[in-house]
Amino acid sequence: IAACFDRRHILISFSLDTGFSFSIPPKTKLDTMKFAAAALAVCLASASAFSGPAKLSSSRNVGAPSSLLQMSTVYETEVVSERAEEPEVMRPPINLPWNSIASQLMEKFGYSVADIAQYESLDSNKEDLMKLYRSMQLARGFENACNQQYMQGKIRGFMHLDNGQESIPGLVDYAIKKGDKKLSYYREHTHALASGVDAGEIMAELFMKDTGTCRGAGGSMHIFDKEHYFQGGWALVCEQLPYAAGAAKSILLDRELGVSDDARYEKQ
Repeated sequence: IAACFDRRHILISFSLDTGFSFSIPPKTKLDTMKFAAAALAVCLASASAFSGPAKLSSSRNVGAPSSLLQMSTVYETEVVSERAEEPEVMRPPINLPWNSIASQLMEKFGYSVADIAQYESLDSNKEDLMKLYRSMQLARGFENACNQQYMQGKIRGFMHLDNGQESIPGLVDYAIKKGDKKLSYYREHTHALASGVDAGEIMAELFMKDTGTCRGAGGSMHIFDKEHYFQGGWALVCEQLPYAAGAAKSILLDRELGVSDDARYEKQ
């Protein structure tokens, strides 16, 4: 920070992250002195906000009035207090203990004690752990192959990959059944794989071939498979949520009415 004074102009320059300078021609010598005092106060206040109180004590050697130093100290205190305020968390992270999750599964979803025990025994079940690992490896390999074909221009249009989120299709493959209704969003290649949809048909859909899941008409964001109840990827953010809620409601109604699908996946 620099301040220069003469009989014609007063020049104040700030060499901070965003520097600026201005020049004002004073009318009288008294105006010059008043403006110099005000400019020096601004300089000290700005410097204290960035340098801290340790450097304020050394500024007394300049010969500045104590009132200016006090003003700069008050300014610094206000800035520090503003920075100390913690931002409000709109959605705190979910951190539920397993006992609470297990009780919800039994109360809300009808899980039995034996079903809960299967989850608790997963850590020591090598066969199930290998199933999860193979599902994640398949998801990563499939997405890498999609990326290579897209970069070569063989897959056209939109394509959203799911790399780094292989744990989701791994859990889908482990937990759900073929008859469960499945709705996904626009990164659904690996979700369709985990639901049992043939990998060749998914890739053919990305290539817009007639042998694809939608005969090439859906593309990357709209994988659909009737046999595995995979009801498509939806292109809009969160678009699958109302459809999934409606599907859940229809399942509850079917249970109350005692109806289910026949061999042709039609309601009876």
